[in-house]
Amino acid sequence: MRDTLYIQLRDVAPDQPLAYALASAQPGVGVQTQHGTPDTTLALAGGRRVAAFVPGVDVGLASVQVPARAAAKILQAAPYALEDQLAEDVETLHFAIGAPGQADGGAHPVAIVARDRMDAWLAPLRAREVKADALVPETLGLPVPEAGHWVGLAEAGRVTMRTGPYTGFTCTLEDLGTCLQIADPDARMAVRLFVTRDVEFDFSASGRPLELLPGYASGLEVLARHWQAGGGIDLLQGSYSERQDWQLAGPWRLIAVLAGIWVGLLAIYLAADAWRTARELAAQTQANFERCQQLFPTQCVDEFKVEGVVEQQLRLSKPGAGGAPPMFQLLGTLAAALAANPGLTLESMQFREGVLYLALTGADLQALEGLRAWYGARRDARLEVDSANAGATGVQIRLKLSPA
Repeated sequence: MRDTLYIQLRDVAPDQPLAYALASAQPGVGVQTQHGTPDTTLALAGGRRVAAFVPGVDVGLASVQVPARAAAKILQAAPYALEDQLAEDVETLHFAIGAPGQADGGAHPVAIVARDRMDAWLAPLRAREVKADALVPETLGLPVPEAGHWVGLAEAGRVTMRTGPYTGFTCTLEDLGTCLQIADPDARMAVRLFVTRDVEFDFSASGRPLELLPGYASGLEVLARHWQAGGGIDLLQGSYSERQDWQLAGPWRLIAVLAGIWVGLLAIYLAADAWRTARELAAQTQANFERCQQLFPTQCVDEFKVEGVVEQQLRLSKPGAGGAPPMFQLLGTLAAALAANPGLTLESMQFREGVLYLALTGADLQALEGLRAWYGARRDARLEVDSANAGATGVQIRLKLSPA
């Protein structure tokens, strides 16, 4: 167990003193709040766990229902699930989650804070290369309320209230009665309030009985005495996760270094293998293209078309119902049909995907009707007329001829 340095990040001006408290890992040792410059305060972080508290008024608390249980998936979906409830652009906000499924109704608890606030809070730590172990909203630094109770902290000018494991609010001392009336109109909840010595306020004005626990030197003393790691939401998640940084020592550092070397060597091997495979594939592609040009010089004009040319030739060579390739089978019936129906002239044809596309001219539509009747009496081919346009020079006909 390590000693803990608690700090309070409220005024983020670089020259403003920080409130801090040192807590020993030894049980029974008291906590005393002190103030120091950022340099002197953060110099105490060496070898200690660092827990920082930030104003609850700057951190929104919500919950989301998304079809995910893994923390990473919930964190990814939360901004879009809450987008309609937020006035700010979600791209400017940072989201962190608590224990999945532990909010009311099995929802996932979420904390929301502006990224510029996160950056301002962490700036003095980063400038001195201090890595916080936890960054906690003051609302969730208070004790978790028991059933039927709320727990609050009254300081000069403000009250921070925790109403549940992942819920709470912050208000001025003067607005405490109004906020309690809004949050608990039937006054069902008993309110226990920690009070610092600098508070001069008549709490009877709140309009309901309060259990006051006075005598604390500062709000940080209350938080340092009662905060429990894992009992709320740590804001250091996602891109702000300090755990992403290496903080390894002793034999673990050696293991990590060796693992990194092994991963690097594996990556080099895979890259070299991919390079060899790519060279072999390029050589085979070129050989295939050269062979295709030898066999089909007019069709095979591009190495990227080799596969299409081969597939087309396979279709052309595949026997049809009569044992002959489909194209030649259709050409045979076409020759017989034109011979049996004089007056039609073949202008052009194209064979695609087992079908002959034909362009013909004729003296009149009577010749076309004769051709249709001829094919209607056969079972080896099917004729379809796409268009037939009669003009001063005759009839322009477009047909499709396919195996029956």
